[in-house]
Amino acid sequence: FGVPNKIVADNASNFSSREVISFCYEYGITLAHASDYYPQGNGQAESSNKNLVTIIRKLVDENQRMWHKSLYDALWADRITPKRSLGMSPFQVLYGTDAELPISAELPALSLARAIEDETFQSSLERRIMYLVELEEKRVKVVDRITKHQNQ
Repeated sequence: FGVPNKIVADNASNFSSREVISFCYEYGITLAHASDYYPQGNGQAESSNKNLVTIIRKLVDENQRMWHKSLYDALWADRITPKRSLGMSPFQVLYGTDAELPISAELPALSLARAIEDETFQSSLERRIMYLVELEEKRVKVVDRITKHQNQ
């Protein structure tokens, strides 16, 4: 995580504005532009869009004109689905935990309720520190997997 070395963007005017160019210069970011006639150059976006289209088709079924009403559900489904290149879902990479489905938020697990009742401040603090250590280890593994995936 941090400042990227390079940003590849399309040729839209918002990526060639003075503000964007100044921002990139200030942070040492190389701004590159993709070819207009080679959309495959952005393979990751193309792959993500293909996944979203597949999910939306399954959600809208026969009423294809209503695809826009299923877009947020499709994005949510895609973001909580584990990716082979990451070894976990994008949601887990960003937040360090599995996504909490709406029904889970309304009905807390019995084990969680018991843990909260029995936990002292010290044990709560120790549990939180262990969680943060495990989270950092997971993030390091994700970075390693992404690096290996990009070097293939």
